[in-house]
Amino acid sequence: MVEGAPAVSVVIPTHNRAHLICDALRSVQTQTYSDMEIIVVDDGSDDDTETTVARWAGSASIPLRYIRQARGGGNAARNRGIDAARGRYVAFLDSDDVWRPRKVEKQIALLKALPGYGAVYTGLREVEVESGAVIAAPQHAYPEGDLLRALLVRDATAPTSTYLIEKRLLQEAGCFDLELAARQDWDMWIRIAQRTKIGCVPEALVDLRHHQGPRTASDPTRELRAHRRILEKYAALRRRQGLRVRLSAHAAFHRRAGRVHFHYLDKRWSATGHYILAIAFWPFALDSWAALLGVALPAGLRSRLRRRWNTAFGGTILAIRSH
Repeated sequence: MVEGAPAVSVVIPTHNRAHLICDALRSVQTQTYSDMEIIVVDDGSDDDTETTVARWAGSASIPLRYIRQARGGGNAARNRGIDAARGRYVAFLDSDDVWRPRKVEKQIALLKALPGYGAVYTGLREVEVESGAVIAAPQHAYPEGDLLRALLVRDATAPTSTYLIEKRLLQEAGCFDLELAARQDWDMWIRIAQRTKIGCVPEALVDLRHHQGPRTASDPTRELRAHRRILEKYAALRRRQGLRVRLSAHAAFHRRAGRVHFHYLDKRWSATGHYILAIAFWPFALDSWAALLGVALPAGLRSRLRRRWNTAFGGTILAIRSH
């Protein structure tokens, strides 16, 4: 770390989010932990992002650097931010998301309390920008520790905006994969888990915000292609972890494929086939059985049953994810 540098560098990649980015910036400035800098990486915006950020920075109490680059995508922007970071730790924040005030404070405290841990994530809520309504506040177990096996099966932690990581680990891991158009966070967490234990603050300290602009979730087929690419990319590593990890990973892929076909492509029979394959690969995952049952249920009943089940079992391995 550079002498006199802040402890935490907050990397905010952005593209055409002039109308949203100040919310993200304010959520950094209002953190109870203050030893930070902000690095905004503008990935080829053609709106008023630069002017908006400059105006905000003029009255801000936290150092901010603005880096503009030709359009290269979110992965390239995050990598540029990592390279520019002066802090020991890097925290990521998408420009359409916001942090709760004690997020960074609690993450730093956890890292200090857990020797051998080099990364920590938090829980989150899903919030609608226009109304401020909470769409979802996921209730499930938050794994921590040696997460390599779990992450080789599925994306077991949380998105980029929840993470704070030692910069050296990001550099050792090789930064974000430019060939992935989606699921780049999960891909990175696998490589981080090869190098360190991962901790969690199991509180909703990030608002993942839904809006009219593009997010990965707006193109679920792209996300599914990325999932398959990650499955292939780590096949050799997965083989070294044993049969259970290999079979569970294939089951998780088909469970996700079933969700995409059922909820986004309106292909009930294709979804059913994927759910059956998921059960065939690994019949011990309750999530796969719940997904298969859900195909036959009306949406309202399916949602009510899931909520009631997760009220009782949401913080355990019996939690059912959205299907």
